[in-house]
Amino acid sequence: MDGRWKLALAGGLLSGLFGCSTVQKQQPLEAAPPPITASTAKSIFVQEPPDEAPKDGPLAPSTMLAFAAVWIEAVNQDPNKPAPERERLLSQARQAYQEVLQRDPKNLEALLGLGQLYQLTGEMDKLREVEQRVVTVHAKDAKAWAWVALRKAQAKDFDAASECYHEATKLDPDNRMYRIHLGLTLARAGRYDEGREWLLRSMREAEARYNLAKMMLHNNEPEKARIELRMAVQADPAMQAAKDELLSLTATASGDVRAVGYQERQ
Repeated sequence: MDGRWKLALAGGLLSGLFGCSTVQKQQPLEAAPPPITASTAKSIFVQEPPDEAPKDGPLAPSTMLAFAAVWIEAVNQDPNKPAPERERLLSQARQAYQEVLQRDPKNLEALLGLGQLYQLTGEMDKLREVEQRVVTVHAKDAKAWAWVALRKAQAKDFDAASECYHEATKLDPDNRMYRIHLGLTLARAGRYDEGREWLLRSMREAEARYNLAKMMLHNNEPEKARIELRMAVQADPAMQAAKDELLSLTATASGDVRAVGYQERQ
C-alpha cells in the first residue's frame, strides 16, 4: 500500500484554509462547518431561494436558520448575482440570524451562521466579535473552538488558529480530524516539531511525515521537506507519493545547480 488514500490531508487543508493548491486535488477536511460552495465535479440544481420567509405566525428558530442558510448559499454560489438581489438576500439572512439570537442569545448555529455571513461580506471586525462571542458563550464546545480555528487559519493567523484547535482537541480528544488540523496548522506556522507530534498521533508515520513535508514545501523550505520525505520512505518503502516528491525535489535542485554553473561560465 502506497498511502495515497490518506495523502489528501495536507492538500485539503492547504487549499481549504491557506488558499493554495501545491498538491494533487483531494477532498478537503472538515474541522468545522465549511463555507458553502458549488460542486466542482458536476452541475447541480439549486432551488431559487424564497423572496422572504413566510409570515403566518412566528417561525421556529430551526426554520429561520434553514431559510438563512438558503439565502447565503444563493449568494455564495453566484458571485455575479446583481448587487440589489445580493444585498436583499444577505439582509434577510442577517435579520433571520439576529431574530434567532434575540430569542436565544446563545444559539450556536445562529452565531456560526452570522459569522459566516460577515466573512462573506468582508465585515471582518464583526466576524472577530462573533468569534469572541462563540468561544466565550460556548467555551466547553469543541465545535465552537474548531469553527473559530478555521476562520483564524483562513485569516493566516496560524498561531491563534493552533491555540483554538488545541482547545478543541482538549474538549474532544477522540476527534482525529481536530488533531490532524492542529498538526498541519502548527506546521503552517513553522512549528514543525509540534506539528509532527500531533500528526504522528493521528496517522501512520510515513503519512505524517509526508504531509508535514508538503507543508514545509508550501513554506518554501525544501531541504527540511527532503529530510521528512526520506524518513517517510524509510518508514514505508512502498510509499510512491513520497518517492515521487523526492524525485521532483532532486530534479529541481539539479536544474538549479546547472543554471548556476552556466551563469558562472558566462
